[in-house]
Amino acid sequence: MEHTELVNNLTSECEALGLTLYEHEYHHQVFGSWLLVIGKPHDRLQFSWDGKESYLGVAYSSFNNGNSNPNWESLFPNISGTKTSQIEVFQFISKELNQRYGS
Repeated sequence: MEHTELVNNLTSECEALGLTLYEHEYHHQVFGSWLLVIGKPHDRLQFSWDGKESYLGVAYSSFNNGNSNPNWESLFPNISGTKTSQIEVFQFISKELNQRYGS
């Protein structure tokens, strides 16, 4: 599955949970590294994939208002593994979003 397709699928899941994709960056020339910021106006998660090192960083920030600057705090140690596929990474993200925001 290509990155764009994975992001589109995740965006559909987010809509079902009432979440917004606030930011998306993809850097093909940096080993396919990318960044996603997903959540609600005052509560967001940041997922950052380092394509070279094959690790996923997950951080949380609360926002006083939609224009405030984030203060990202790492939620747990980076998830890494050279055998981790992009599909597995996006499955992990989906699981985290459902645990935090699902009903």
